[in-house]
Amino acid sequence: MPFTVTVLVAAFAVFVGIKFTDHRLSEQTLRKTGFLLFQPDKYQGARRRSRYFEGWYYKFVSPTTSPDSAHQSVASSHMSMAVVPGIFYGNSTNSNESHAFIFVTLNGERQHYYRFGLDEFSYASSKGSDEFFIQVGENRFTHSGVSLNLYPRQVNNYGSRDDANLILKGELQFTNPHPWPVSLFELGCMGHVGWIPNLECTHGVLSFDHVLHGSITFTNVNNEDMNSTQSLANTTISMDEGRGYTEKDFGRSFPSLWIWIQTNSFRNNPGTSLFVSLARIPTPIWGLEFPGFAAAIWHDKTLIPFATWSGAKFENLRITDEEVFIAMRSSKNPRNYEYRVELTVSRDAPEVLLYAPVNFTKMEPFVHEALLARVHLRLFNGHGGIIFDDIGENAGLEVHGDVKWLENNLCESKSRSGWICL
Repeated sequence: MPFTVTVLVAAFAVFVGIKFTDHRLSEQTLRKTGFLLFQPDKYQGARRRSRYFEGWYYKFVSPTTSPDSAHQSVASSHMSMAVVPGIFYGNSTNSNESHAFIFVTLNGERQHYYRFGLDEFSYASSKGSDEFFIQVGENRFTHSGVSLNLYPRQVNNYGSRDDANLILKGELQFTNPHPWPVSLFELGCMGHVGWIPNLECTHGVLSFDHVLHGSITFTNVNNEDMNSTQSLANTTISMDEGRGYTEKDFGRSFPSLWIWIQTNSFRNNPGTSLFVSLARIPTPIWGLEFPGFAAAIWHDKTLIPFATWSGAKFENLRITDEEVFIAMRSSKNPRNYEYRVELTVSRDAPEVLLYAPVNFTKMEPFVHEALLARVHLRLFNGHGGIIFDDIGENAGLEVHGDVKWLENNLCESKSRSGWICL
């Protein structure tokens, strides 16, 4: 898109955001327009056929109680897992690498990647209905639950064996989901930045927290002999009263570097959720790139955002091999802010390589992710009083690329590379 058009679109977004207030145009009214910017949950890529990816990240954490005693346990009764349906288009309209997919990771220790034909991917229309679903093969994903019938194919549509040795079957229902609200000026976690067209990657939080009901049966398959019945060992894990979380990404590719943190498994505060994402963000404006972040705490039915677009400010960022430490406040003014947060993430959890788009050409495993990290979170009010002090278990953690660049671009850093800083 030409630079002048990009600027005009961004300027229009600022104008309408100031001109109208949220009570004039409710989120439900905005969704009924059929405009995809106001429906971040729905499939955004209907007109794309090359250099595009979109994925929905469903995280499930089982309760601390043991599974049904009638079934065998694998290694532990506890499960922190992610199931991610999506679609990828390669660097040309006839690329052999274009496909739909689902990948699964269990406790951050093993990933399973299933490839599907493009014709096995379907989705809800953005117009005429507020219904949402994503269907990949026999697997269906909605706001209210998922239905799984997932198995590795010895010869998939692309003439190769799936990088997976797990069969998953089961149904889960969700109650009380809490998405990041969308308004005319604040497009979910992207805020007004979401109005800038052709961003490299756009993020959405579809539910900070919801309660799970149902169970999943896991069957390990011996890849050396996929037809051998002796290679199967069934395990059913109850997810009743477990916790769920849902987000998504879409665009051309992932950023060159980022940090991502998420947990809604706090010991003493069930229902509280933490989301943090910071990255180097390229734009279509003269090749400008800047450090940006979007973070939020969902606590006591209240959304507390910390984001570049909301005026939040980093006080400290420290990244070592042992931990990630972040301190930030909700306003740039050090004497007048409503909230301040400190969090420390331990990095001693197991990690697995997840598939992600690489150089517009293919999906390859290159993103390290943990699902059993631990977060110590403290939330303060503007007077320094403690609101929240708890440990979040089963945390998702990704630290990718030369993240020292983020440390160097704190506003107090003399080595920062531009006028936009953390």
